[in-house]
Amino acid sequence: MKIRVVKTASKARAVQVVRYQNNKRIVLAHIGSAHTAEALSELMILAEEWIKDYSRQLSIFPDENPNRLLHLNHSTFIGIKYHFFLQSGAFNTRDAQTGYSARFVE
Repeated sequence: MKIRVVKTASKARAVQVVRYQNNKRIVLAHIGSAHTAEALSELMILAEEWIKDYSRQLSIFPDENPNRLLHLNHSTFIGIKYHFFLQSGAFNTRDAQTGYSARFVE
């Protein structure tokens, strides 16, 4: 999804949220029209918020919305599983949660 700014017939700037599919532009939302730079920046912020609400994806930047991030102090560690592969064709595996281990040799 992208934010698109176009000129209207009344010399205003219209802010739209669009996506491209099969080389065609699909307008998902018309946010509004602005005649001043301040109004245009406000509409751009509204368009970004609309994209965040519509897509419901977590951001990789922590300062945008910290309430939606996964915090480690509210999480529970349930274990890990790892494998070792040796060059000789044999390998060992061990499940850290159950303690089960096995060795396979060709």
